[in-house]
Amino acid sequence: MSTETTLTRHLESFNKGVDAIMRDYTDQSVLFTPDGPLSGLEEIRAFFDGFLRASPPELIRALTLTRQDIRGEIAYIHWKADPFIPFATDTFLIRDGKILMQSFAVLAPTPAVAG
Repeated sequence: MSTETTLTRHLESFNKGVDAIMRDYTDQSVLFTPDGPLSGLEEIRAFFDGFLRASPPELIRALTLTRQDIRGEIAYIHWKADPFIPFATDTFLIRDGKILMQSFAVLAPTPAVAG
């Protein structure tokens, strides 16, 4: 399975839920997040489960891919989900139809502080 095919399947899985998302990972996968790396299926599942639970349904519907670059086993995407996430990037190492490594960075508005 090509890098592009796996990436496309992964992006489409966000409309299907965490079980669909997790089909792209293995127990050896690593997800680098702003809070530190997560290893294996259990930690990565907890991350995506938390992300989906904390996100309003409109966020997933608003997700727009603004750039995608693929070179061999490496894929890079830039995306947004206005007005929730104005800028986010992911980089993937994909081999044999599985995401072996992913980095995720996001710029999200800070909630207003009550004063």
